[in-house]
Amino acid sequence: MAFRVLWWSRAVSFAGDGIGRTALVLHAATQGATAVSLVLLAVALPRFLGPLAGALADRFDQRRLMAVCEIGQAAVFAVLAAFLPPLPVLIAFVLVSGGFATAFVPAGRGAVPALVPHKDLGRANALLGTAFNLQVAIGPTIGGLAVEFGGARVAFTANAVTFLVSALILTRLPALKPTGHHSGLWTEMVAGLRFVATTPGPRALVLSLFVAVSFAAIDNVALVFLVSDVLHGSAAEFGFTQAAFGVGMLAASTLLVFGRGAAGALVIGGLALSATGTVATALLPTILAVAAAQLIAGMGNGMENVATDTLVQRLTPRHMLGRAFGAVATAAQLGSAVAYAAAGPLIGAVGPRGAFLVAGVGCGLALLLAIPAIRATSRSDATGGLPRTDAEVAGQ
Repeated sequence: MAFRVLWWSRAVSFAGDGIGRTALVLHAATQGATAVSLVLLAVALPRFLGPLAGALADRFDQRRLMAVCEIGQAAVFAVLAAFLPPLPVLIAFVLVSGGFATAFVPAGRGAVPALVPHKDLGRANALLGTAFNLQVAIGPTIGGLAVEFGGARVAFTANAVTFLVSALILTRLPALKPTGHHSGLWTEMVAGLRFVATTPGPRALVLSLFVAVSFAAIDNVALVFLVSDVLHGSAAEFGFTQAAFGVGMLAASTLLVFGRGAAGALVIGGLALSATGTVATALLPTILAVAAAQLIAGMGNGMENVATDTLVQRLTPRHMLGRAFGAVATAAQLGSAVAYAAAGPLIGAVGPRGAFLVAGVGCGLALLLAIPAIRATSRSDATGGLPRTDAEVAGQ
């Protein structure tokens, strides 16, 4: 039951990461919206190296690579807990942690087809979605309480411990050796980018994901100010409201474990729910109502995440999976970086509610852009087998 080992490792690590991320936001929020944007930008920036991380995942034993990344993040948060450094130093450490997280993502997602049969990929990704959603369902609540009653040191320490436990669990995985022929690292990275750029299905997924995240991630900065400044809530209430988004993600991925649906349709449905929940967050008057709206938005995000991972795994050759997921992760984080860079000035100009309206309308626009993209992906998937690149199609 190797997949079960991976699931437990991810569940423990994600829950701790939710605690740590909430503590980072609350710690930075004492210095204003720009500080929160800078910290979240530091989380996102290393993901620009996703294509390089993907090439590493396709080149080395994925089990060992994942364990090293977890130990590295444990060390970073242990230092943060010990010293609570000033903002510039804090950002530097967050960048390092983000680098380890970037290297982990393509290795973790690319390992799934080696651990489960092809027909079970959708269910396996839904199960991993439940693990990931612990980060935003349970982690923020614990993180908010930890900061309110014990301070940021307690939350950072808890995150460091979960990374160590995750690394220990990973030692029970079988070796996940690379497959296929390997040349230079740079050559392999370029080959991965070329595959994504010239293959209609993966290319469509990457482009639509970038547009969606560029708007949706604005709420990661705006929520703390909506709760604290507009609704006059406490740190614990912020954690509760943020956790509602994760509960929605958890509910969606849990339902997908037991149900089935076309992955393309799930992407469209997920974007529609995300847009609806985000706009509702901007309009509702109480913390409880806002939490309910965030739950709806979280359900949409959870549906979209599971469907995107499943489509990438079905449309990508095994030896290219790490690089394909590296490109997907980079697209998502590039979108996050755009959102985080714009969020501070946007909140200053139109307030937290206005920022949520912009994010919700942007999700709606992304939905319109995603419809032809998902059609292209569905056509590739319907051919039965791996998709062809643009050059192969033109050569017919």
